[in-house]
Amino acid sequence: MTHSVDAGAPHPLVVVVDLRTEYEAVMAARRFADVQTAYARTRVPAGTLNVAADRVLVLDTVDELVAHRRAYERIFGSDYIRVVCVAVGSPVDGSIVLRRPGQLVGTDAATLWVGDVRGTDWAPGRAPGTTLRPDDADALAPLVDVLTEPEVFDQVLAGVTEMPRSIAAPGLNAFVHRIRDDAVQRARIRATQRLVGTEGGVDEPWPEPLAALADNQGAGLAAAGGGIRECVRADSPLGARWAHADQGFGHAQRRLAALAGPLALYGTAGRDGRSIHDGVVESATALGEYRDLVRQTVGRGAAGFDADGRAWLDQVGVLLPEPAGLSVTSVAGALRERTAAAFDRPEGLRGLAERLRELADRISPGAGASRAFEVDRICSDAFLAHYTRPPAFPLGSAHVGVAGGLLVGAFLTALWPAFAVVGAALAVLLVVFGSTLIALRRPDRPGHAMLPAEALAMIVPAGLIALVGAVGGVLAGRAWEPPTGVGPLALVLGLAVLVVLPGLDWTQRVRRWERMLALGAAGGALHALHALLVRTMWNDWALAGPRREAVDRAIVLAALLEESAKVLAEDATAVERQLGTEAPGPEPTTTGYGIGGPPTPGRPAPPSTPPPSAGPSLYDVVLGDLVDGLHAAFEPMWALLEGDPAEASRQGTEAELRRVLRSYADHLAHHGIQAAPPFARRTQDRPHVANAAGGDADRIAGLLAQPADRSMLQLCATDQLMLLDHVPTHIRSVRFAPRGVRPAVREALRERGDGQLVDHELVWTGGGRMAGVLRLLPLLPGSVDDARMWEESVDGGPSGGPDHAGGSSARRDDGWAS
Repeated sequence: MTHSVDAGAPHPLVVVVDLRTEYEAVMAARRFADVQTAYARTRVPAGTLNVAADRVLVLDTVDELVAHRRAYERIFGSDYIRVVCVAVGSPVDGSIVLRRPGQLVGTDAATLWVGDVRGTDWAPGRAPGTTLRPDDADALAPLVDVLTEPEVFDQVLAGVTEMPRSIAAPGLNAFVHRIRDDAVQRARIRATQRLVGTEGGVDEPWPEPLAALADNQGAGLAAAGGGIRECVRADSPLGARWAHADQGFGHAQRRLAALAGPLALYGTAGRDGRSIHDGVVESATALGEYRDLVRQTVGRGAAGFDADGRAWLDQVGVLLPEPAGLSVTSVAGALRERTAAAFDRPEGLRGLAERLRELADRISPGAGASRAFEVDRICSDAFLAHYTRPPAFPLGSAHVGVAGGLLVGAFLTALWPAFAVVGAALAVLLVVFGSTLIALRRPDRPGHAMLPAEALAMIVPAGLIALVGAVGGVLAGRAWEPPTGVGPLALVLGLAVLVVLPGLDWTQRVRRWERMLALGAAGGALHALHALLVRTMWNDWALAGPRREAVDRAIVLAALLEESAKVLAEDATAVERQLGTEAPGPEPTTTGYGIGGPPTPGRPAPPSTPPPSAGPSLYDVVLGDLVDGLHAAFEPMWALLEGDPAEASRQGTEAELRRVLRSYADHLAHHGIQAAPPFARRTQDRPHVANAAGGDADRIAGLLAQPADRSMLQLCATDQLMLLDHVPTHIRSVRFAPRGVRPAVREALRERGDGQLVDHELVWTGGGRMAGVLRLLPLLPGSVDDARMWEESVDGGPSGGPDHAGGSSARRDDGWAS
C-alpha cells in the first residue's frame, strides 16, 4: 500500500505515554516535543511529513499521579496539548478516589479512572451480577486501543471535560474481530516452509572481520604500500636478496630505455662500464635465491611454528604481523550480525547453513605444500633459466626496412657519374662501418671483447646490400646521365641516408632485445613471490588462530541452523497433521467485551502500538512472529558460541526453540494473531477489524444501537460502583466503528430502524479493529481530592492556577461546566 505525502494535511496521531514504565524516559528528554517526534516516527506511514501529535494519552496509576507531577508539567509545557489520562488503581483513601496534579484539571485535560482492569458487568440503576472472571482478565488494553483512535479521543475529551472535575469512569461494550484459527495455522505452515528452506539468500559481503579472513588480505597489504618493509627485515637474507633482484632488474630496464634512442649508438647514454647481460644474470641469481628461501619458509609453516620454526623465521628475517580487531569476540559478533540480518530478511535456514560452510572452507588455513607449489608456478626453474642465461644482443640480418634503406642510400650515393666510383666505395665503407659500430657498441659486450663471429652475419649482408645498391647506382648514372645538379643532390641524399640508418638499426635491435629479455616478467615474478609470502604470513600464520576460531564457530552455527530448521519442519508437520484431522473452522468471529457475559480477552493491540489504518497480510505477520521466535531461541546461544562453541554444539537450539514454539501456540490459542507474542522484539502491524469485519455488520449495528443504560463492562470493582454517578442524564456515550465498515453498518442500522437514533452519535474511526460503545459515568461529588491542585511544584513555581487553561474559574459551583 502506498501513502501519499501531503504536508498540508497533518496525519492525526494519539501519542501514548505510559508513565508507569516511561517516567524516567520522559524526564530524560530535553523537551516533550522530542518524545512526540520519536513516537510519531515509528507510528505513521513512511513518507508522512506533517503529523498532528497534540493528542496525548497518558497511562498512570492512582497512587503515582501526584508523584509524577513533574512529568505532567513537562507534557503541558508544550503548546496546544490535549491530554486524556487513564489512572489505574483502587481509591487512595476510602471515598476519595484519587488526588491529581493541577495540570489535569481543565478543558484541555480529562481523567478516566479504571478502578479494576478486570471490570464488572453492570447496568446503571441495577445491582451488579456475579461473574466468575479469570484473575488475569484485563480490559485496559482494549480501552487504550479505542482511545488511540483520534476521533474517539476527541469525543472522550469533549465529554469528560463537561463533567465535574473533568473525570469519569469508563465502561466498554465492544466488538473485536478474531481471525479464523485454521487460516492462521495455514499461514504458519507457509511461513515455516519459507524459513526452513534455502530461499531468500543474497550474495553479500560478510561483515568484518569475516571478510578479512575469507579474502586475500595479505595480497592487499602488499599492494597497499609498505611492501617488503612491512613483513621482512631489510638487512635479512630475504630482504637483501629481494632488494638486490628488485634493484638489478629495475636498473637494467632503465638502461635499456636510455639505449633505445638512435643517438645512443654514438653517445654514452645507458652505459656505466658494465654490460646489461651481467647485471641481468646477477639479478636472476638473487631472484633464484629469494625464491628458494620463500619456498622453504612457506613450507615450514604448514604445520605451525615450533621453536625451530620461529628461529628459522628470525634467521631469514620474517616479521610476523599482529592482526588487529580479530579477536574471538569480534568473530562471534560478526557471525551474530550476519545471522540476525538473515533472520530479518528472512533467509532460509538451510541455505544460510550452506553459506556458512562455504565460508568455513574459504577461511580454513591453506596447506604449506600448496603454497610451495604456488612458488614453483610463479618462478619455475625454466623461467629462471631464461634470466640466468639471457639471450644475446641480436646481431643477425637487419630489418627489411633498414635493408631497403641501405640499398636506396648506396644507389643514390653512386648515381652521379663524375663521382660514381668514389661514391660507391664511400657507400660500402659507411655501411660496413655502421654495422661494425653496432657490434662493437652492443650492450652485452663484456669489457673490451673483440667482435664475435655472429657479427659477420650482420656486417657481410649489410656490405653486400650496399655494394649491390652502389653498382646499380653506377650503372644507372652512366645510362641515364642525370642533368646538371641532380647528381650532386643524389650524392648528398644518399650519404645522409647511410649516416642515419645505423642509429635506426641500433634502436630497432635494442627494442627487440628488450622484448627478448622480458625484464618486466622477472620483476612481476619477484613481486608475486613477495605477495605470496605476505599472504602466507597473514592468512596462514598471523591469522591462523582467528581463522581456526572462525571456522569452528561457523561450522557450529551452521549445525545449529540445520537443527533449528529440522525443529521448525517437524512443528509445521504437526500443525499440518492437526489441520488434516479437524474440520475447517468457522468464518471470522468476534469476541465481545460485555456482550451478554464476561469479557474474553481477544487480541488487543498493546498500549504503545496503536493499530494502523490498514493491516498486513496474515502470512507476513506470522512470518515476523516466527522470525522473532528464532531470535529468542538463538539469544542464549551467542554467549556460548563466543566462549565455548563445543558447549553450544552440545546444548543446541532444539530445547529452546521448542519452548518458544509451544509458547507461540499457546499464545495463538488464548490471544489470537492480533496481539504480539511474548517474545516479540519488533513493532509490526497486526490484523484488525477494519479489514475483515464487514461481514459482521448486523452484529456491529446491534451493538451500536444499545442504549447506554444496558449492561456492559464497567472498569471498576463491584464495591467501587457506589462512587459513580448513576443519573442517566449525566451519562455520556461514545459510539464508534471503523470507517471501512460504514456502508454495511449504516444499511444494517436502517434495516433495524435504529439508524436515525444513533447515526448522528457515531464516530467513524480511520482505523482500529474494534467497534462498540464507550460509556462515561461521572464520579460522585467529593470523590476527587483537588484541594492541593495548586500546590507548589518542585521547581518553586505553581503547578496550576486560574491562568491554567480550563481552571476552576471555568466551572459552576455544582461542578458541571458552564
